[in-house]
Amino acid sequence: MSTALRSVVLGSLLAVVVGLLAGCNVTEQYYEGVDSFGKQTVADWKEMPEVVDATYEYRHGLDQGQVMYLDVTIRGDVDKDKVIGQLQEVARKNFWQKTSSSDVKVNLAVHSEGSALGGGSATPGPVIYQGGLGQGSGSPEEKYGPRATTR
Repeated sequence: MSTALRSVVLGSLLAVVVGLLAGCNVTEQYYEGVDSFGKQTVADWKEMPEVVDATYEYRHGLDQGQVMYLDVTIRGDVDKDKVIGQLQEVARKNFWQKTSSSDVKVNLAVHSEGSALGGGSATPGPVIYQGGLGQGSGSPEEKYGPRATTR
């Protein structure tokens, strides 16, 4: 085997090994506790009479870290500031109880229910709040109990 061919083969094998190792690291970035936090928060929000719909998207990986996107649509006829506070409180509690990691970035978008578009289906209106969960008041451990031990 010529030296040039040997270099190409070894280079290709090295690229495959590096690719496989990088792929393993990406899957290790998934944390069940963070995903559980999103599921539980959406489920709790959907139980609230002020909430029309709620969804979450959990993104993770070496290039972006841990990111949770929470979207919720609330009825148009409610006290928006009060409901946003309640939504944040539910999410803060679930975050504390479901995750042990504070390196998760949480993005919350709250929409006000829009006008119905024929057939009675409501569409999300404009974003009325966009940001994080905020700190809340008091000690989380005193309010919610011990922190989760899993990520």
